[in-house]
Amino acid sequence: MLIYVAFLLALILGSLRLIHIEADVWDYYYPEIAATGASTASEDRSDRAFDILTLGGSVMLQVEDALEMRLQKNLDGRVRCFHLATTAHTSRDSWLKYQRLAGQKFDLVIVCHGINDVRMNYWSANQFRDDYTHCPWYANLARDTRSGQLTLGARLLRFARQQGLGPPTAADYAHGETLKTGATFEANLELLASEATVRGDRVLLLSMPAHLPDNYTRSRFEAGELDYGAGPVKHPAELWGSPTQVWQGITAHNRRTRTVAGRHQHVQLIDLPEKISATGANFSDICHLTAVGRQRLVDAVAPLITEILGSRTHQRPTGTVHTDHGSL
Repeated sequence: MLIYVAFLLALILGSLRLIHIEADVWDYYYPEIAATGASTASEDRSDRAFDILTLGGSVMLQVEDALEMRLQKNLDGRVRCFHLATTAHTSRDSWLKYQRLAGQKFDLVIVCHGINDVRMNYWSANQFRDDYTHCPWYANLARDTRSGQLTLGARLLRFARQQGLGPPTAADYAHGETLKTGATFEANLELLASEATVRGDRVLLLSMPAHLPDNYTRSRFEAGELDYGAGPVKHPAELWGSPTQVWQGITAHNRRTRTVAGRHQHVQLIDLPEKISATGANFSDICHLTAVGRQRLVDAVAPLITEILGSRTHQRPTGTVHTDHGSL
């Protein structure tokens, strides 16, 4: 009986390997591109809608909907937003997504990164790769894009084995003593900004706001004894690494963000640490925001976005525009 069952399993797995999924490797790794309809954004800015692309990790994800509502109000419902921010994604993911949307033209690309890239430091210098392929997520993506497709069997096995990266161990903290991601972080933003120049897209870079109380320890965090407020997302700083190293990494990445913004006329910067004070009123953990913090972020960025898009109004044709909020 056991031999028969083993035979059937081998037969099924063998058959699945022969079935190829034509849905594309990118749909597996970045389903948000198809889910949001980003690949259907305007190719020539030929209508009256403003197409906005948002990229980042969970901090950006926290505010996307509220920001869109504010912009719809400010711009008479003429906004189409394609929200591609995804929990745990790094600057590398955002560059790859933007690169994948080479056929689209966006009136504004909003990018916020700074903390998730810090997690990429916790490999040895010998293991570290500038394209982050030392991390299994990027190694698998690189391999699968080279092959161009996944068999159904491979896809099912990947899904079954799929696990989050998880926090580094205390033993890994030695690898984080020297920040290795700074140059790569800057390069990813630079690639995106340079590509946006070619496409004629405007870019808004947001540096990462953060709050690490001086008396931080994990036990105090878990006991609710620190200067953090309530929020839907609340993680110990150790999720990304040694707390001090995480703070230093965010600070270094913010410097890189400012550097990239300063190189390009079509790129603007909002320095969020200057807009959102490091207090428990604004933060529920080292980077995620309370309701008050989320409101302050929207208040900080919406006026400039409205100004940027308003300046492009003269470039838009007259006529009807179709958005999720109706026709204009």
